[in-house]
Parts: sequence; structure tokens; C-alpha cells
Amino acid sequence: MLAVVILTLVIFIGIKHGFNPTQIWHRIHNANWALFLAGFGVYYLTFPLRGLRWRILLENAYRESHANSVADMHLSGLTEIIFISWFVNCVVPAKLGDLYRAYLAKLWQHISWVKTIGTVVAERIVDILALAFLLAGSGLIAFHSRLGSIKIILGLGLILAIIGIIVLTLMKRLSPTIHRLVPAKHTARYAAFEEGTLLSLRRLPLVFGVTIPIWLLEGLRINFMFLALHISVSSITSVPYAAMLFFALGTAVLTTIPFTPGGLGIVQSGLLGVMVLLGLSKSDAGAVVIMDNLLSYWSIAIVGFLVYLVSKRSHFRNV
Repeated sequence: MLAVVILTLVIFIGIKHGFNPTQIWHRIHNANWALFLAGFGVYYLTFPLRGLRWRILLENAYRESHANSVADMHLSGLTEIIFISWFVNCVVPAKLGDLYRAYLAKLWQHISWVKTIGTVVAERIVDILALAFLLAGSGLIAFHSRLGSIKIILGLGLILAIIGIIVLTLMKRLSPTIHRLVPAKHTARYAAFEEGTLLSLRRLPLVFGVTIPIWLLEGLRINFMFLALHISVSSITSVPYAAMLFFALGTAVLTTIPFTPGGLGIVQSGLLGVMVLLGLSKSDAGAVVIMDNLLSYWSIAIVGFLVYLVSKRSHFRNV
């Protein structure tokens, strides 16, 4: 409900401030849908990569225990779980799909739910660190003369990276103290969570080696949206792909705000505002946001729902 309210407000405020629905519709109506489908393919290619990365994290975390169980978790099943969890994130707030992902893994191979949540937390921290690095780099390359317009996004990315580093540092260095502070009945659970988080980062270069291509493909997704709409960014940057990567990473940063499912409303208004601030016309920015929202939110909500329905849920029960 909150997401619908925010979207309604965004549309109302946009029209009030000069966004022309007719021009936006004209852009979308004349879009090259073959290029849109190419963007669709590029975007969905990230899911097997996310499944591969999660498998690496799980192997790291469960090296000393349940290694055989994790080895039996094939890539297609892990990818399917991640996709279903993204669907859940599209319909409920607070990233609850991440908890559901760990739950499905537990049903599949009877591994620790809490420890697996730790691998998901580690994955999020890796994403945040990669986002901060790539966001700063792409922003400086594409918009070095307009840093004032993107300072909020850059600042938010930096804050998230600092928080991620602090969390890992405190968890590692203050482990004995934290264990003493945790109530006795929860000590075992916290220990499992800590192991899942810290141990899953053992092969960190390999984890980052899979993470970087994921985000580069996200930038390519945005690039296909611009190409499909016949919109050029040559007027705002001399390095087009860096701008696309910045826009994609900016939307990812905004999805960390947990108030609405999948950041619906928040992501669109934030991306729209950044594009306009950087000099893109309101009609062009509006068309890009709508097309990208069809791909990155509504396709997940629709296709994910179908996958959830047709998926044999017993597939995740090794009984």
C-alpha cells in the first residue's frame, strides 16, 4: 500500500513539475522491443551468476560441516531459490525474501537456517563494497564535472560501505565480547550466524570476481533501455557506459531502503531525480524509468510468481 501511495505521489508531482505523459508515452510506444528483450536477457543472466556466487559462499561456510550437502546443491536449484526470494522481496518489505531464501536452502539440504542467513549477510556486504567502489568510479568518470548533482547517491554508497566494514570488523575482533553479551539461550544461534558470515568470505577475491560481472551486466541492462528508447546521453557525459553503470548502481543503493517492497516508488523517484539533475530531459528520464521498472520490478513480480507456482516445492526437500 505504501508503495502505491509513493508511486501515485511521484506521478502527481512529476506531472505538476512539467513531466509530459504524452511525450513519455510516445517514447515508449516507439521503443525498439527487440533491444528491450536483449536487456531482459542480460538482466536475467545475472541470476545464474548470483547462484554461482552463493554456492561459493555456502562452500566456504560449510567447509568443515555439511560439505557434502552443499556439494549436492546444484546451480539451477540455487538460482531458482534466489529468483523466488527476489519475488518475495517484490511483494513484502524489509528484504524478507532473504530470510525465505535461507529457509528454502534449509528445507533442501537440512543445513542450518541461521548459518545460511550469515552467508546471505556476507553476500550483501560484498555487494555493498562492490557497489561503493563501482559507484564512485563510474560517477567520477561519467560526471566528474557535475559531482554536486550526485553527491547524495555517492554519499549513501560510501555510508553503506563503511557500515559493512564496521560490521565485519566488530564481528571478528569483538567476537568473545559479543558471545558473552548474547543471552545463553541464543549463543549457539549467534555462533552459527557469525560462522556463516565470516567463514563464507574465505575466498574473497573469487567472490568479488563473480560479483563485479553481475554489476557490469546491470549497467548493460540500463544501457539497453536507453538504446531501446533511442535516447542518447551524449549531452550529459562523454562516457555513456559509465553513466549507465552509475544509474544501475544508484538504483541498487536505493533498494537498500527497506520501507517498500523492492524499493518500489523510492527507486523510481530517486533514479528519475538523479537523471533530471544530471541534465536528461524529463520525458526521456520518465520513459527510461518506466521501461526499466517493467524489467527490474514487474517482470520479477510476474515471472517470479509463476516460477513460485509451478516450482515443485518438494525440490527443496531432500527427504
